[in-house]
Amino acid sequence: MIAKVTRMHEFRRMMPKNKWLQQWTVVCLALIAVGLVFSRAVLSVGCGLVLLPFFFQASAMHNRRMIFTGLLLILLPVFISGCWSADIRNWAESITVRLPLVSIALGCSAVIFSRKNWLLVACVYLISIAIGCVWSLWQYAIDPAAMQASYLKAKVLPTLADQDYVRFSWMVMIGVLIAFRSFALIRSRLSKYILIALIVFFIIYLHILAAKTGLLCLYACAIVYMIDLMIRQRKWKTGLAWMAAAVMIIFVAYQSLPTLRNRVQYVRFDFSLYSKNGSAPGYNDAARWVSLRAGYELTNAHPFTGVGFGDMRSAINAWHEKNLPSSLAYERFLPADEWLVYGTGSGWPGMLCFTAGLLFLLYATATRQILSVLFTITAVIPLITDDTLEGQIGAVLLGFISFFGQQNPTTHYE
Repeated sequence: MIAKVTRMHEFRRMMPKNKWLQQWTVVCLALIAVGLVFSRAVLSVGCGLVLLPFFFQASAMHNRRMIFTGLLLILLPVFISGCWSADIRNWAESITVRLPLVSIALGCSAVIFSRKNWLLVACVYLISIAIGCVWSLWQYAIDPAAMQASYLKAKVLPTLADQDYVRFSWMVMIGVLIAFRSFALIRSRLSKYILIALIVFFIIYLHILAAKTGLLCLYACAIVYMIDLMIRQRKWKTGLAWMAAAVMIIFVAYQSLPTLRNRVQYVRFDFSLYSKNGSAPGYNDAARWVSLRAGYELTNAHPFTGVGFGDMRSAINAWHEKNLPSSLAYERFLPADEWLVYGTGSGWPGMLCFTAGLLFLLYATATRQILSVLFTITAVIPLITDDTLEGQIGAVLLGFISFFGQQNPTTHYE
């Protein structure tokens, strides 16, 4: 404990001398925020440049050993599996897509944000997400009937962020939490009203988009917050009022939003087909269940080494040829769960390494404050429901949540 306090004191003492590093990080994070929605090239530039502060203030990093250990454990199974991966190109790609997590973690850990600079990055992020939501809703407004019908055929609203509606719904949910944290930091009444309007807008958009990842994060956070109100804070009446409001929101959204209603009907139909037949060719959610089955069986077939991160796709394809030869090419994807991805690529030891590494990173950045807990929940759920770290955006968002969203900005250097 004394060591942590001493390191933080040293960190704060150094900050005035290295204020430009904080400003550099702010610019890079702003580029990342814009790039997430609009441009992969801008995103890559921001992710590369944000690492610079680490080379100047690595010794002053808070919880540096825990962060280094966490990153090492997450990357180690991927690196080692290269020894038995035949496809070196795919193996190298598995490493490359995780590098933004490393650069954001190390770069952001080397600075402490002032309140002003934290809010500046938050503002850029919220504006970018809001523009993305408006653009998506505009596409819906052009032909509402066609869009609503598409929800019965495994399609959703067009989105920015490379048309990745799953990751975009995650971004929107992160925006909700960043808006809540910003609300506690700003003083202007007008700004507070704008943030409230943004939070409401984002929540409505999540229900219109009806992507499971965003809604799962939203309602998981709502449930945990209500439990915290009733048990830790002992505000039973407030907690019950929030619970009633959540139930009402769900009911009203289902009754009034055709996209959400059609999405629920599609998921139910899709799951019923899979339950009866074990597969449902052409249905996305059934293919996700199949991917979990494939990942689990491949993990058990190669429990100590996995098939190698470079050979996962060929192993998945071979599994389909053997077990479900009628499956379509676009249904043969990696397991829709990051733990099973690690199991497939590096066996049970890789899964354990990934679990330990993730725990180290989350513990290094999280606090006991309820908003920090909600950020942590929002970081973990997409790892459970998708192969999140197998793409650049997923790795960036995990780093952004853990090393920007979780930061408590200081007022000492404004």
